[in-house]
Amino acid sequence: MAQLRIGLQQERALAEQSRMLQQLLGMKTETALETTAAYVIAGGASPDFRTVTIDKGTGGGLKPDMAVISPAGVVGRIILPTTRAAKVQLLIDRDAAAGAVTERARAQGVIVGTGTSLRLDHVPGTADIKVGDRVVTSGIEGIYPKGFEIGQIESIERRAGEFSAVIIRPAVDFSSLEAVLVVLTASNLAGVLDDGRSGDEAR
Repeated sequence: MAQLRIGLQQERALAEQSRMLQQLLGMKTETALETTAAYVIAGGASPDFRTVTIDKGTGGGLKPDMAVISPAGVVGRIILPTTRAAKVQLLIDRDAAAGAVTERARAQGVIVGTGTSLRLDHVPGTADIKVGDRVVTSGIEGIYPKGFEIGQIESIERRAGEFSAVIIRPAVDFSSLEAVLVVLTASNLAGVLDDGRSGDEAR
């Protein structure tokens, strides 16, 4: 019975790994970006500085400031690559930031990490934003691919006609990351080829 239970657990683990790899393969196939898959092999010890370590580094072509994504959305960026591994700064890290835009009304701002969640700063006071709006990358900082999901607006606070706090619920569950894709090139950030055709047209 013990052997059967152990065998069943192993089968479940393999099934889950297969499902995760299928998601990454599907994302890799659908996007026009050149990417490479990597496994998360360690997490950061500090609750304020949120990082993970992946099992690919400079030997696999990784460099600082390369974007890291997952099927759920944006994960973060490479900050310290070594030959066989690389440290990734998660988007929820207190020192992390990314250009962002709401998908519905195209209101622009800057996503910053809070250590546990995300906040949308520098939103114009006249912007049309609502709870539930999806927030995606704008690509303005030149690191993250344009149009990738960051999360949804969870709460909005206004003071004196300005947005004082716009809290974003992350699309990625940072506590359960196992595998990611690293974007190797920024040449197709907007999903548009050099000849002006969209990725769909090219296919």
